[in-house]
Amino acid sequence: MNRPVILISALVVFGIAAATVILGWNLILTLPTMQQRGGGGPWYVTWAMVWITALCAVALGGFLIASTARKK
Repeated sequence: MNRPVILISALVVFGIAAATVILGWNLILTLPTMQQRGGGGPWYVTWAMVWITALCAVALGGFLIASTARKK
């Protein structure tokens, strides 16, 4: 692949990371609401999965950007 395609792919991956966190904020209920419903534990697990997904996407984007710096 050429460098512009890799950089565009990295930007898309960073966008996916941002979208994951934004969707989490909009779709996951707040902790007090979940505690009233008896679901405090699953709330933490859900947010852990959201942040792990976002961090993996950032790591992948960083790897893609770093791969363009290698000399041929």
